[in-house]
Formats: sequence, C-alpha cells, structure tokens
Amino acid sequence: MINKDNKSMSCKYYKLIPEVPGELGEKTQMDSSVHPPKIEYLQFIFDGWLGDDLIECFPCFLISETLQLSLGKTDLGGFTIKEVEIAYSSLFEELYPDRKMPAFKWLVIIGKDGDDFFLDTKNNLIVSERCLGFLKEYGNLNNCEVEYFILK
Repeated sequence: MINKDNKSMSCKYYKLIPEVPGELGEKTQMDSSVHPPKIEYLQFIFDGWLGDDLIECFPCFLISETLQLSLGKTDLGGFTIKEVEIAYSSLFEELYPDRKMPAFKWLVIIGKDGDDFFLDTKNNLIVSERCLGFLKEYGNLNNCEVEYFILK
C-alpha cells in the first residue's frame, strides 16, 4: 500500500528514546530563537555512560564511531554525520577515572516522514524497521527505549 507521498505504508517505524548521559557544553553554538534549537557547533559533556552506541541530548543525537562506520556501509538514509567535541564532567572523572570511552560522532537527522531516520513533530527520533534491525545488530541499544510508531 502507498500513501499520498508515494511512501510505503507496509513499513513499520519505531520511536527511539536513547540514553541521555550528559549535556550540551558551553562551547555549543546554537540558535535558541527557533524550536528545536538549531545547532551550529556541538560540544557534548559526558556525566556518565551506560554503554549505548546511540545517545541523546536534546536536540542532538550522537552515535559511536564504530556504529557510524558500519552505518556508512549501508544504504540507510535520512541522516548525515558531523564532528562533535567531546568533554567529560568532573563527576564523570570522579565516577569513572579509568574508563576508556569510544569516539562519538554527531548523528544529524535530515530525513522526512518515511525515511529510515527522521524526527516527528516532537523531535523524537523515528527509525524504519530495517534501520532498527541494523542498529540492534551492530550496536548496543540496551538502554534505549523502543516504541512502535504509526506513520500518518
């Protein structure tokens, strides 16, 4: 079945609610006069981390470099990758003094309804069933909530 925009209605979609292990840093440059804020430069500060390869800090999503490299070998669409400056809070340093962290990239969602990655009207991350399968196969999403999403 095809909807009015020529997109398949048989594909299933899911809302992802990733782990939020930190906050935007002071060096982040954004236009907060619009909603969601438009980020020009992203600095992310880790306060903790439970190990997921996909994390969030409104209005941004980050992905481990390992998962990003695997994702780059697919034909999944609706995203682009940008650099992110990573820092660690004093709390993180105190709680995890010897923790080795993977590199992360900024996962910028550019897709529209029906793409493999897109944002709903509330800025939630929505992914296709095929995309969710890939993310689960190649990444750790143990702390990411997954809910069925109905594409209207």
